[in-house]
Amino acid sequence: MRSQTVFWLISLLVQFKIYMSFALVNPILPGWNPDPTILRVGSDYFIATSTFEYFPGHPIYHSTNLVDWELIGHALGRPSQLSLLGTPSDAGAWAPGLRYHNGIFYLTSTVRYVYTYELRLFPRSFFVTTTDIFSNEWSDPIYFDALGYDADLFWDTNGDVYNTWSGINNAIDKIYGIYQNKVDITTGNSLTPAELIFTGTLPDNSSARPEGPHVYLINSTYYLLIAEGGSGPEHRSTIQRSPSPSGPWESNPTNPILYNGANLSLPVQYTGHADFVQDTDGQWWGVALGVRPQTIGDFNHIQLGRETFLFPVTFDSQGWPVFNYGQPLSTEISGVLTNKPHLSTFYDEFTSSNTLGNSYYFLRTPYKPFHSLTARAGFLRLFGNSYALGDRDTPALLLRKQTSYNETFETVLDGFNPESNSTEAGVTVFYGDFAHNDIGLVGSSDGSGNRVVVTRIMRPAEQVGPWALTTTNSTVTTVTYTPLLTKSDPVKLVIVGNPTSYSLGFAEENDLNTSKEITYTATFDSISMSVPPVNDFFFKGASFGVYNTGNGRPSLSPADIMYWKQIPGA
Repeated sequence: MRSQTVFWLISLLVQFKIYMSFALVNPILPGWNPDPTILRVGSDYFIATSTFEYFPGHPIYHSTNLVDWELIGHALGRPSQLSLLGTPSDAGAWAPGLRYHNGIFYLTSTVRYVYTYELRLFPRSFFVTTTDIFSNEWSDPIYFDALGYDADLFWDTNGDVYNTWSGINNAIDKIYGIYQNKVDITTGNSLTPAELIFTGTLPDNSSARPEGPHVYLINSTYYLLIAEGGSGPEHRSTIQRSPSPSGPWESNPTNPILYNGANLSLPVQYTGHADFVQDTDGQWWGVALGVRPQTIGDFNHIQLGRETFLFPVTFDSQGWPVFNYGQPLSTEISGVLTNKPHLSTFYDEFTSSNTLGNSYYFLRTPYKPFHSLTARAGFLRLFGNSYALGDRDTPALLLRKQTSYNETFETVLDGFNPESNSTEAGVTVFYGDFAHNDIGLVGSSDGSGNRVVVTRIMRPAEQVGPWALTTTNSTVTTVTYTPLLTKSDPVKLVIVGNPTSYSLGFAEENDLNTSKEITYTATFDSISMSVPPVNDFFFKGASFGVYNTGNGRPSLSPADIMYWKQIPGA
């Protein structure tokens, strides 16, 4: 009781700071960064998030003050760690757990390869390790025996190691629950049978989805933090406690401790999948995912996807954690940390090194390299392959996350001389196989050597409401062609995003020192980048990309990208 009283007094002192003039600006990781897990080792803080079918997998962000975050690498960067060949959109690497014990960093993950019934019970989870998280060198996977996802590792004071995860009872009923067993941390082998330790606080049915478990030992009490309610507006976090790491669990009487879904007019929604950590001063902090809907009429535009938010954690007089002072999660939290937005212009002229920066991604695991930073000095060269955008494979496509609803992406395509009207290079605003919108260059069909701007817009066949776009999985693709005036001049390609739409445009750049007026060839509603067709998922968010494709045939025409610029707005 004495320790709980101390926690409560500290919490009161912290809450007095709310009247001070500084504030935490959220999200701390703008652009899609779902399922955050946080860790402190000494004075260093680390966050890992999900990447799904993007490669490399699971970014690792670092900070020393909880405000300034740097992407230092990825946990899964080799094909031996993460093979995503043929993985559907929104499958892939799910919900990491980042932990540290006795000089070793551990990252747990689950990689899902299909959505069909033969793997309805989910694949096996695994973990990778490193002794130097800054080295970007992690081990090959060590697999658990259990079927499920959202695995979490916990070391008890007696040396026992627990794996806790979300699983389902069988492939027919699909009733989710929190399972746990003891494991051998060197092999991943089970030491005890899997036990169902908690079924959540919601009605025990297939929609409750208790998941994302984290076990903590704080002042001789074990806590179990979970997510519930699915991945939409009902998403939430609840917490339980016990004298044992396996329960039985007493639920917090004020559960859910994080939930914005009771008021759908709040600027942050879908809040949940949380984790928390103590800082060097004894204060606790939590991270969770959330979305910032841009609501127009009946539709929520959420093309940025689920982002990472930070908030203070205090403890009440009964020893229960309190997230964000018991208030809804928001984009600004007064009285903590500093007034610092987390947006900045990104500009890469491809001159600094022979390797790509950490913030670039491939779609699925590449079979072989299709880019070069040395083939032409000061350019990113893309060698086209046979896969087109939308093929369930690995096109010659380089991606970087969109970070702001108001954001402009531009580059200049130089030295691209398509040999046919099937050879194409350009830029895209990309969600996944079923949702991407592109503007690029192709060769003229008459064999003249002229080039044509092609604009490809994908939209759902029918919009039926704010949470589902179509009554079927069909989309309508509109393609337009705009002739260019020259056969060889550089071409600037531009995508302008705002909360409810995107515009695609180009300008011929015969004099790159002269600003040319952009010709916009299409504008489309961003709702098509926000919600999936029926029976699909929405786990990621939009990215900008550059691509080069033979549209089903080998390509002999490399595309040189002069620079990559993303200019975020508010």
